[in-house]
Amino acid sequence: MKVYLLRRLLLLIPIVVGVATITFIMIHSIPGDPLELIYGQSKMLSMEERERLSEKLGLNDPLLEQYARYIYNLLFKGDMGMSIATRTAVSYEIFERLPDTLMLAASSMFLVILISLPTGIISAIKRGTIIDNIAMSGALIGVSMPAFWFGIMLMLVFGLYLDWLPTGGQGKGFVELVKSLILPSVTLSLILVGLLTRMVRSSMLEVLNQDYVRTARSKGLKEWIVIFKHSLPNAFIPILTVISGQFASLLGGVVIIESVFSWPGIGRLAVNSIFRRDYQIVTGVVLIFTAIVITINLITDILYSFIDPRIRLQ
Repeated sequence: MKVYLLRRLLLLIPIVVGVATITFIMIHSIPGDPLELIYGQSKMLSMEERERLSEKLGLNDPLLEQYARYIYNLLFKGDMGMSIATRTAVSYEIFERLPDTLMLAASSMFLVILISLPTGIISAIKRGTIIDNIAMSGALIGVSMPAFWFGIMLMLVFGLYLDWLPTGGQGKGFVELVKSLILPSVTLSLILVGLLTRMVRSSMLEVLNQDYVRTARSKGLKEWIVIFKHSLPNAFIPILTVISGQFASLLGGVVIIESVFSWPGIGRLAVNSIFRRDYQIVTGVVLIFTAIVITINLITDILYSFIDPRIRLQ
């Protein structure tokens, strides 16, 4: 396991370089002068001050030189650069907002698991019944419905018409924080609930038809023991794979949902930085998202060995 973990950690280096390279090329391919977009026609900076700032930030250097300097600082100094807009460290800008993004992502994934696991299990047990049909219809609607549109509808119904929940921003107290978290979390979890519910049902149906499950029932074991002790653990490997794989989609959805609900996370920071051509911030956010996804996948691989001893032996 130690050798395996070391090998996976070493693979981080080429992945980080590759992601940083692709992001660097894409963001610099978008036309527009960052200083012009940030400061526009304002009198905050004179032309001489803008030129000095551009020189200080290295924006006048050739792109190849900017790229080489960025990769060197990233790998050997752990420095993601300086924000063009705020002139503060990119790491400070990102890690100040990262807890809010992780809070939103974690609450959404909690809802996904809380709804999908029991729904998928019950749907598999009640296969072909009206319960199964309702669950699968709901899952199909969830997969098909655009998340941003669903979020706007939730804002209209629960925020504007009923006035039960805030339509944007982040509450200060605990109660207000929970209220402000409900709508974006539900919106973000919509598609994943549908996908995971169908996956849980499919995986459980495959396991329930196995001989050892029929043998357990023939021994007179209670149904809940057959489901949770014999069936679910063996069906959980593909389910866990889907959960970890969909976490990347969840982070991608965070970028849109945070903008829709004005949630102060790094997804919203990335969108604003794209419009301002704040190159370093955009690249830094993508790298952080990449690191989170890689970490989740690594944890998932480790969990495999605890769920299924056969994997541990291999």
